[in-house]
Amino acid sequence: MIHGRRAERDAIAVLLADALAGDSGVLVLRGEAGIGKSTLLRDAVAGAAGMLVLGCAGVESEVAQAFSGLHQLLRPVLRHVDALPAAQADALRGALGVTDAPASDFVVSAALVTLLGLAAAERPLLVVVDDLQWVDRASAAALLFACRRLVTDPVVVLLAVRDSTVDTSDLPRLELAGLPKPDAARLLADHGWEWPSDALLAATGGNPLALVELAAHDDPSLLVADFALTGTVPLGARVRKAFLRRADALPAAARELLLVAAAEDTGQLDTVLGAAARLGLPDDALGAAEDSGLLAVVGAELRFRHPLVRSAVYAEATFHRRRAAHLAVAEQLGVHTDRATWHRAVAATAPDEELADAVERSADAARRRGGEAAAVSVLRRAAHLSETADGRRRRLVTAAFVALNSGQPEVARTLVDEVMADPVPAVTLAQLNGTIELYSGDPAVAHSHLVRCAELMAETDPEEAAWTFTLASGAAFIAGDMGAALDATERIAGLACSPATLRAAKALGNGEITPRELWALPEELAASHPESGGRTWMWAAVIGWLGPDQRQARKLAEVAGTRLRAVGASGALPELLYYQADIDYRLGLWTEGVAHAEEGVAFSYETGQRGWTATLLALLARFAAGRGDAAECTRLAERALAIAGPLRQRLATTIAQTALGSLALGEGDAVEAFARLSRLGDQPLITLGALTDVVEAAVRVGRPEIGEKHLDLFARWAGGGAMTLERLHHCRALLGDDPEPHFRRALSIEDGQDRPSIRARTCLLYGEWLRRAKRTVEARVQLETAVELYRGIGAAAWVRRAGNELRAAGGSVQRTGDEAGSLTPQELQVAQLAAVGFSNREIGVRLHLSPRTVGSHLYRMFPKLGVTSRGQLRDLDLHAE
Repeated sequence: MIHGRRAERDAIAVLLADALAGDSGVLVLRGEAGIGKSTLLRDAVAGAAGMLVLGCAGVESEVAQAFSGLHQLLRPVLRHVDALPAAQADALRGALGVTDAPASDFVVSAALVTLLGLAAAERPLLVVVDDLQWVDRASAAALLFACRRLVTDPVVVLLAVRDSTVDTSDLPRLELAGLPKPDAARLLADHGWEWPSDALLAATGGNPLALVELAAHDDPSLLVADFALTGTVPLGARVRKAFLRRADALPAAARELLLVAAAEDTGQLDTVLGAAARLGLPDDALGAAEDSGLLAVVGAELRFRHPLVRSAVYAEATFHRRRAAHLAVAEQLGVHTDRATWHRAVAATAPDEELADAVERSADAARRRGGEAAAVSVLRRAAHLSETADGRRRRLVTAAFVALNSGQPEVARTLVDEVMADPVPAVTLAQLNGTIELYSGDPAVAHSHLVRCAELMAETDPEEAAWTFTLASGAAFIAGDMGAALDATERIAGLACSPATLRAAKALGNGEITPRELWALPEELAASHPESGGRTWMWAAVIGWLGPDQRQARKLAEVAGTRLRAVGASGALPELLYYQADIDYRLGLWTEGVAHAEEGVAFSYETGQRGWTATLLALLARFAAGRGDAAECTRLAERALAIAGPLRQRLATTIAQTALGSLALGEGDAVEAFARLSRLGDQPLITLGALTDVVEAAVRVGRPEIGEKHLDLFARWAGGGAMTLERLHHCRALLGDDPEPHFRRALSIEDGQDRPSIRARTCLLYGEWLRRAKRTVEARVQLETAVELYRGIGAAAWVRRAGNELRAAGGSVQRTGDEAGSLTPQELQVAQLAAVGFSNREIGVRLHLSPRTVGSHLYRMFPKLGVTSRGQLRDLDLHAE
């Protein structure tokens, strides 16, 4: 029987009901050891009628065993592996040890998403993961990857985690507190302790596991005396003492067998018993340990009753006893297995080069299987076993680069600190520090390190130096230093590089390259960068993004994404997805742009690239500003600014502030817009990203000189092309005494459909000027075009502004007449109920949806309907044919 936890159980019940109705859901249960997370998971499993349940539980000693968690979790659905795309199937089989196929963390994660979707197509799924903090990092990363992408499948994922070592802050979560005194007293009463004192209840903090364990104590009076003597003790220590008292009462042989089982990392009964025999333990040791209730034999596995039993037994043992247990397990496993090597490494007391080599080889095997995260700890141990400074340094450096590639920049930073204990080549140190800062630190510092690195390798490896200069250029751009960005690019011209590399560097600087040259560039670069992975495609994608032909750039970026995923280069994807989302914004493909940006946020989060997280959140804020969703724009911009500020990520800060400025301008508040935009100064980033907003806001508040300054900056830094020319001319129209020639010149530039938001802005500004000039007939033509263009890209705020101008010019805004037809059946039901005033919770009750799901439907449908608030739904025709 569960005491208390009504709200938590209700929240889980709603998710289960949503899954049966076809929706997905994720919930993290966070709390200290013994707080009741496992109990809630068991309760969820018991209530999951009609669902297939997949489950696994993390074990502390298995955290270095890559993909052991997925192996446990996926057994019931492995029959679906054959239906996966070939690359995903191969990767998953390799990760699970079925084959020797290589895999990357990203491909395995993608395979998990596909596999869960296939299984859920047959039957809704409940995935329960206990002790996520002890699930191996590779499995945990794959699970979190899936949680962020299971949107439309009937899958519920419940994750129980003890502490903050696993970052789940972007997922819905419940923090579990201790039970209130009445519920705690009832729980104790259920276990035979009828009259617990307030002091005891206070000492346990209402922790259910502590209450149950203490109630089972052989001598309650001694327990009460302990509390009286020691006062308040950290709950974890008190719970561990409760576990260890029971273990301490066992015969020595049984205690030793418990330690062997705690040291062994798979729970395999035959391995534990074999190791115990090697230590000379009698056959009845297992029986005594099992009779104590601290562990149980289930088939061919030994399972501790609770993970805390394992950790308590292991932590309390002396190093001598732990070492003996690990050596016995290693001998039982056989000398030449990776697991045996790891146990020998744990037991080692002095440097051992032969063992260090073996441990390093086991790390290589883990990396080939896609367990890059686990390989970091293995390589670190190999470094500590090294007999020479060179071996230690080499292995620590390798571990640091693996940490970077597996999305652990802070671990890499710690490893670099360790490396500094030995002499390190300056080029290696500069490369590591530059990459770490680029991933998760200050881009200006990254630029400095990367330039130094490129300079040091210029003579010995000019091609790698060229690539490093491009990274330095990107870091400077993110820091807002356009001069330094251009300088780093121009320095490539002085290197003894291939013609393709020099051509790419020149195009980075001026954006001048033909479509044919652009498409040929990746393969040409690969010839001189044979170990480049997918970065040659990234180089080409950046050039396309900088160039005038955004349609070509979009196609190239799509191919680049495919190539990067194929080689498992997930660390490059956040940057690429930023370019894709930004291109989509320019082309008016806002739905696709939001999808790219959201995917980029997920990847940046998973790979520890906080700067790109901030930048992509800011870009999402810009999309929200265009839609006129003030609450969402503000929320996203504030999140971006909170991350970007301490890191001095000027690009993210600029995009976030311009999003807020654009939001204000779309709502007609030029004063607020100018305040937002002017605080960024006159640096080129704001000019390139928001020229028209800055100029218009400056003109509206009577500060045209600010607009002139930004126009001059834009002319200096912007490349060529139709987008640049149209923006230049409609801004010159805003600032000039004779605006009409500039408006007409802007409208005469061809292919306006390729830049609908820019063309719509030209028409809006021209229409407003014509209306003020009393030329209302001509004004209506321009304003009608602006309304239609803005409506086509889902820019509801600007539809409203252009519509207001059109009505002021004597025109009328025509509705599409098919508001209901643009919605899914469930979205239509939600919209109809919201239109008459029902709250999200009330709608959820009527449609058997969670309030969160209702809110998600409303968020998705507002751009389709061209509205930004619930109140505007009343004015729409929401009756389906």
